[in-house]
Amino acid sequence: MKKKSFIDRFKAMLGDFKANPDAFKSAIMSAFIMGSGQIRNKQKIKAAVFLGVLFFFILIELATGGYIYMFTELSQYPGDNIYIIRDYGGIFSKGLWGLFTLGKVVAQTMYRGNLVSAYNKVIPWLSADNSVTLLGQGLIAIVLLSLFAGVWITNIRDAYTSRKVILSSGQIETGKQYIKRIWVEMFPFIILLPTLVMVLFFIVIPFLFSFLLAFTNFTNAVKIPLNLIKWTGFTTFTKIASDGAWVKIFLSVVGWTFLYAIMASFTCYIMGMINAIVIESKFVKAKKFWRTLLIVPWAIPSMISLMVFRNVFDLNGLANQLLNTLKIMGPVSNFLHTIGLQGVIGDPIYWFIIPENGNLAKAVILMVNLWLGAPYFMMLITGVLTTLPKDLYEAAAIDGATSWQSFRRITLPLIIRATLPAIIMTFTFNFNNFGAIYFLTGGGPSWPTAQIPVSMYVSGGVPGQTDILISWIYKLSFNNNAQLYNIAAVYSILIFLFIGFISVYNLSKSKGLWEDD
Repeated sequence: MKKKSFIDRFKAMLGDFKANPDAFKSAIMSAFIMGSGQIRNKQKIKAAVFLGVLFFFILIELATGGYIYMFTELSQYPGDNIYIIRDYGGIFSKGLWGLFTLGKVVAQTMYRGNLVSAYNKVIPWLSADNSVTLLGQGLIAIVLLSLFAGVWITNIRDAYTSRKVILSSGQIETGKQYIKRIWVEMFPFIILLPTLVMVLFFIVIPFLFSFLLAFTNFTNAVKIPLNLIKWTGFTTFTKIASDGAWVKIFLSVVGWTFLYAIMASFTCYIMGMINAIVIESKFVKAKKFWRTLLIVPWAIPSMISLMVFRNVFDLNGLANQLLNTLKIMGPVSNFLHTIGLQGVIGDPIYWFIIPENGNLAKAVILMVNLWLGAPYFMMLITGVLTTLPKDLYEAAAIDGATSWQSFRRITLPLIIRATLPAIIMTFTFNFNNFGAIYFLTGGGPSWPTAQIPVSMYVSGGVPGQTDILISWIYKLSFNNNAQLYNIAAVYSILIFLFIGFISVYNLSKSKGLWEDD
C-alpha cells in the first residue's frame, strides 16, 4: 500500500472534521481551555486531569515570577525603558524572553533609576543579565513548554475521538476505564518516562545549548556581566569558511582525525583478531593464562596508561634511557628519520616536542592506542569464535578446503558480520577520543610558526599537530587565550552531523543488526 503524503493526511483530517461537526466542537473547546471538551463529553476524571495540568503550569509561572510586586515597584521605580517580562516574568515567560533577546541590561549601568550590579539579593531585577544563563533557562522553558504542548494536543485529540465514540456507541468511558486503558496502552512510555526526563535535561538541552552558541558572538571578548552575547546568525560559519588560513588548518586537523579514527579502529581490530585466533588455536596451551595476560592493558584505566606512556616518551623518559643504555639511540634515530617519522636526527629523540616530529608523535599515538584497544576486540572476537558452528568447518574439510580457505570463506565473514556494529561504534568513539590525545601528547607538538595564520595566533586556540577535532574544540573553548565558544560550537555541529550520518548509514546497512535471523 502506498504511503499517504502529508497533504493527503491533512485533507483526510479536514474531511473527518466536516463529517463530525459535534466532535469537532468538543475539540475546539479543549483547544481553548484544557479539559472543557471532556466536561462537554461528561468525562469528569479526564477533565480534572487536563485542567490540573493547565493549572499546574500556570502555578509554576506565577510562583517563579514576581507578579505580586509588579504594580508596587513600577510606581516606586519608574523608568523610560522597562522590560516587564525580564523583571517580573516567571520561568516560562522570562525564559522565552531571555532566549530571544539574550539579555538587555548589563552591569555598571543605570536602570530604573538604580545602578545595576552583577548580583543583587534585595532587588532581583537590578542584577545584570547573564546571556549564558538566559540561554540555558530559555532552553529549559522550551522543553517544558513542548511537553505542555504535547499534553494540550493530546487533550484536543481525546476530546474529539471520545465524542465520536460517544455519538456512535452511546457509551461514556468512565474515569476508571480511562485510567486502566491508559495504563495498558501507554505502559512502555510510562516506564520510560524517567529515562526520557534525564535524556531531555542531560542530553537534549546541553546539545541544543552548544548548537545555539554557534549562532552567537560568544568569545573571550564578551566579558559577562559587562557585555551581553548577541545573536549573529551564520556570521561565524561564514567567517570560518571564508578565511583560507583557518580552512587550511581545519582541513589538516580533519584529515588527521579521519586517519586516526580509521587506523586506530583498524589496527586494534586486526591485532585483536590475530590474538583471538592464535589463542583459540589447538596448538596453544594454557589459553587462560595468555588470555589473562593479554587482557591486562584493557583492565588498567586508560587514563593511567596514557599518562604512564606520556612519561615513557618524555625527553628524559624510559624510552630514551633504554635506547641510551643499549647504545642504539643513533641507529634508531636514523631509522625513524629514514622512514619519514622523525624530521630531525637527534640524541635524545624529541618524541612529542619539536614541530619537525609531528609524524613521530602520531605514530606513537597509534601504537599506544593499539596497546589499549586490541584486548577489547580480542575478547569480543574470542566470544564470536566460540559460537561458530563446527559443522561448517567439517563440511569445508570434506570438500577439500584448506585452512586458509576455511578462514577466508567461513571464519572471517562470520566474525565481521557479528562485530560490524562494534567496529562502527569504535570508529565513532575514536573520532571523538579526547583522552587518547589530551593525556598522551596534549595535542603536541606544535605546528611550525610559518604555517599558523596570524588571525589564529591573535584569537588563540591554535591546535597542535596531533590534535583531533574534539581536542581542538576543547582548546578553542577552554584555553585562557582563546575561549572561542562560537567557533567551537560550529565544529561540534560538524562533528555531530558527520558522526550521526556515518553511524546511521552504516548501521542501516548492517544485516547483522537489523535482521532477526
